[in-house]
Amino acid sequence: MSDAMLILADGTVYCGKCFGRQAPSYGQLMDMSYQDAPVGELVFNTTMGAYHEIITDPSYAGQSIVMTSVHIGNYGMDDSWNQMIGDTPLCKSLILHELYDGPIPSGRIPLAEMMKQWNICGLERIDTRALTLHIRDKGSMYSVIIGESNLSKNRIKSIVDWLSSCPPMEDWDFVSKAAIDEPKYMPTEEGSIAHYALWDFGIKKSIVTQLHAHAIDVTIFPCSQKLEDILTREHHFDALFLSNGPGDPGSLEKHVEQIGNFIGKIPIVGICLGHQLAARAIGATTEKMLFGHHGANHPVRDLNTQNVYVTAQNHGYCVVEKTLPETAETWLINDNDGSLEGFYDSTRGVMTVQFHPEAAPGPWEARKIFQTFITFAKNYTSNTFNQEVSHAR
Repeated sequence: MSDAMLILADGTVYCGKCFGRQAPSYGQLMDMSYQDAPVGELVFNTTMGAYHEIITDPSYAGQSIVMTSVHIGNYGMDDSWNQMIGDTPLCKSLILHELYDGPIPSGRIPLAEMMKQWNICGLERIDTRALTLHIRDKGSMYSVIIGESNLSKNRIKSIVDWLSSCPPMEDWDFVSKAAIDEPKYMPTEEGSIAHYALWDFGIKKSIVTQLHAHAIDVTIFPCSQKLEDILTREHHFDALFLSNGPGDPGSLEKHVEQIGNFIGKIPIVGICLGHQLAARAIGATTEKMLFGHHGANHPVRDLNTQNVYVTAQNHGYCVVEKTLPETAETWLINDNDGSLEGFYDSTRGVMTVQFHPEAAPGPWEARKIFQTFITFAKNYTSNTFNQEVSHAR
């Protein structure tokens, strides 16, 4: 039995059953701010499981997640799987075909109960196949969940008008909520080989875990803190790591300028949003994709080796390959649509990837990218030092 509706910005309507946070009625929605309402940009994720890691990924800030796998919630939820640094996920809602409500392993929490604790709206019994095809054809768009199942055409039109007045995604400041508030030193438990400054736009915990696994000490700095105050002579770092995060890279031009000021002075590596910001800092441009890449089954080809990684991805923007400067080399491409997935600039000491090599919980085959980052940063630092010594002579 339906008790809620999903209304899209183009007027398309899907009926379903609400779980988690109670969805607002029509009257309540009309009195709500956009920030408080269960309104978000619709994106679909093709991962079979990993729903906990997906919901808690800070890069989903402001978005409503449609899971294409038909049965979600089978193994419950566990706080140890959280990907966000904070306490609450930043996505706006979760759309499912069928919510599992059977037994789960001892000590875990049912998905519906966790969604209620997080105060996030969920909607099940939706034809997610039809909804996914609609997003593929029409592109990502705003939607909102209403806790009523029989709204009149006039009220649906009023909600569509309300959605049309919602500020566009590029106008939202998502990174200030996704990033940490204060610097945080996170050393490895055993001996380290390097110390990275991580500029945080919404870091996933598993990225730090992988840096630790490769013997890298990490100090995380909020993106609100200026790079000139981070990368000082008094605080030595072996590389600058640009994190993933939500939103439009074009709205972070002040951060791009700061990155540009340190290109060539310190090795720079990055993932996802960090990849886009680094690309813009060396002169490339970014653009919004029709429906983005969200899932754990995207094939990425290494042009140097012709090896193909099956990767986890979550991004709605991409770097326009043809705008890369001559010093930059296209390194990785998406085998589905040919979009840029990674580049390096050995002259300027920049290497980044668009996908998520940490891939919590999987697939893990691209985790070797972290070692590639480390080797690149070490070699660039060594070459720069040798050049400086040579010039001094």
